[in-house]
Amino acid sequence: MSLLIRKTWVVFIYAIAIASESIIIEYLTTSLLQFSPIVLASISITLAGTVLLLVAAFVYKKEEELSVLFSKSWKHLILASVSLSSGIFTWYDSISRIGASKELLIAGPLEIVIIVFFARLFLSERLNRFHTIGIIMALAGFLMAVASDANIHRADSVAGTFPITAMPTIMTFGDIEAILSAFGFAIGVLFLSKLVLEYSSISVAGGTMFSSGLILVSIMILGLLFYDFDHTILASNEFSLPRQPLLVSVTTLFLFSLISFVGSLSYSTGLSKIGPSITATVGSSSILITILVQIVLKEFGIAGHLPENLLLAILGGITGFLGICIIHIPDYSLSAAKEE
Repeated sequence: MSLLIRKTWVVFIYAIAIASESIIIEYLTTSLLQFSPIVLASISITLAGTVLLLVAAFVYKKEEELSVLFSKSWKHLILASVSLSSGIFTWYDSISRIGASKELLIAGPLEIVIIVFFARLFLSERLNRFHTIGIIMALAGFLMAVASDANIHRADSVAGTFPITAMPTIMTFGDIEAILSAFGFAIGVLFLSKLVLEYSSISVAGGTMFSSGLILVSIMILGLLFYDFDHTILASNEFSLPRQPLLVSVTTLFLFSLISFVGSLSYSTGLSKIGPSITATVGSSSILITILVQIVLKEFGIAGHLPENLLLAILGGITGFLGICIIHIPDYSLSAAKEE
C-alpha cells in the first residue's frame, strides 16, 4: 500500500496541471489576451500532442508502436479523438462562459458517473453498492455546483453571451457545455481503454492528443472561412484570430501548450504505474484545487469568476470528490492486493 501511495505523486502533477490549465484558459479567453476558445484549444492541443509524440518516439523509443497505432488501430484512434476533441472544445468554451471553478465542479463528478454507466451498458460491468453510493454523491455534488451559480435572469457572466431564455431550467449555455464536455471525455475514455490494452499509455495519449488537435484545427479553419464569407452570421468573434502581436500570441500559445503536455504525460504515466481508477480519483482533486486557487488569487486582487454561492460550490466540490472516491473503492483494494 505504501508503495502505491508513493506512486501517486505523478498524478497530483496531473491534477495541478488540469487546475492550472483551466484557470489560465479563463484568463486567456476573457481578460488577458482574449483568445477565442477554438483558437486556443486547437493550436495548444496540437502543439502539446506533437511534443508528446516526440517524447514517446525518441525518449521512450516507441517509434514502431506509434507506427502500428496509426496504421492498424486508426478507427479506434479516430473515434477516441473525435470524442476527446468535442470534450476539449466544450471544456474550453464553457470555461470562457462560466469560469474554471464552476466548469470543473460540474464536469468532474459527472464524467466519472457517465463512465460508470457506459461501462455498465457497453462493457457489461456490474454495479455494486459502492458504485451506487458514489454515483448518488457525485450527482449531488453536480447539482450543488449548478445551483451555486444559478440565475436564470442573467447571461453567462464571463463571456457576456445571451442566455437561452426559452429554456425552463436554471442552466446557462455554459453549464450545458460543461455537461457536453463530460460526455465527450467519458466516451473518449471508453475508446482509450481499448487502445491501452494493446499499446503503451504514452503512445495512446500522444496519438489521441495530436489527432484531437488536428480535428480542432480543421474546425477552426472551417470556422475562419465561414466567418470570412459571411461574418454577419457569427455575431461573436468565436472564430476570430487574436489581435495581439504575432510574437506574443505564438509565445503564449507555446508556453500554454506545455501545461497540456505536462498534464497528458503525467496522466499517461499514472495509468501505467497505478492504473486508471486511482489515476482518475487523484486527478479529480483538480476540482478542489481549482476553486481553492481561484479563492487565493481573488484575495491577491486577481479577479476571476467564482460561483455566487461559494459555500455551496465548495460543499458540492467536496461531495462530488468523495463520490468519485467511493465509486473506486473496490479498485483501490484490488490495486493494493496486487502491490502486496
